[in-house]
Amino acid sequence: MYIKVYVNAGAKKESVKEEKPDEYLVAVNVPAERGLANARALELLRAYFGISKRVIKIISGHHSPHKIVLVEESK
Repeated sequence: MYIKVYVNAGAKKESVKEEKPDEYLVAVNVPAERGLANARALELLRAYFGISKRVIKIISGHHSPHKIVLVEESK
């Protein structure tokens, strides 16, 4: 399944919040530099959905706060 994600980098408190079905707001406490915010956002989404590293990845929006993320069903 594809989800839309907005990443708020440099936040004081980390969180994952479902705004609408298939749309999420992810707050991370790391800066948006060298892919740190992307990596932390994926870690938080993995914990939120309870899935492994292999089944979630950013499809588009690597340099933008608005991203499309692929969440594959684990087998």
